[in-house]
Amino acid sequence: GVLLLGSERKRAFEKFQKTILDILCSSFAIAIENAKHYEETKRKSEHCSLTGAYNHGHMKGMLERYFQMRKNGQMQDISAILIDLDHFKNINDTYGHENGDIVLVEMTKRMQKLTEGKGMVFRCGGEEFLILLPEHTEQEALCFAEDLRKRIGETPVMADACLGGKGQVSIQVTASIGVAAATEGDTDSLELVRNADSAMYLGAKKAGRNRVAVYPYM
Repeated sequence: GVLLLGSERKRAFEKFQKTILDILCSSFAIAIENAKHYEETKRKSEHCSLTGAYNHGHMKGMLERYFQMRKNGQMQDISAILIDLDHFKNINDTYGHENGDIVLVEMTKRMQKLTEGKGMVFRCGGEEFLILLPEHTEQEALCFAEDLRKRIGETPVMADACLGGKGQVSIQVTASIGVAAATEGDTDSLELVRNADSAMYLGAKKAGRNRVAVYPYM
């Protein structure tokens, strides 16, 4: 913030006026600092501290907001994509939890890069992520999910060797992905997430992993 006090006259301001100005500036500085703390606290409450993705609590709030907008006619389509990184426990057991964290951070970056300007990325816990795509039909979300699956698997994640090893290790990652779109009869916003989760687990993960499935799956 900037406060500018000026005059065309020389020695236009009295000492007491400068004292008042100092008091005002102190109040302004406190207000700015409080605003910064508020924004930082808000950011931390909405984001995963490890990956920087939005957290599960913020996801619920955004779902309710989108469904309310849809109810009011401000939005027509809402799609959700549920991503589960395949065999993530094996990654932690083989390469160590630090490298497991590196994988999570890198996967989040890839999701955010592809999603930028289109939707939001949330970490639901562990190795599960959710992407909300407002104004995306089921078919558009399906194409998006298939592109994401390829991007996740096309480039291994480079991490430092663990357990006394030297150099770097190449960690190959794949993902099972479920897609669901809101329907006319949906009243519970979380039903959209449950449908995407069901498609991911039964239609992708149980069917062999590293694939995309749409709810209702065949």
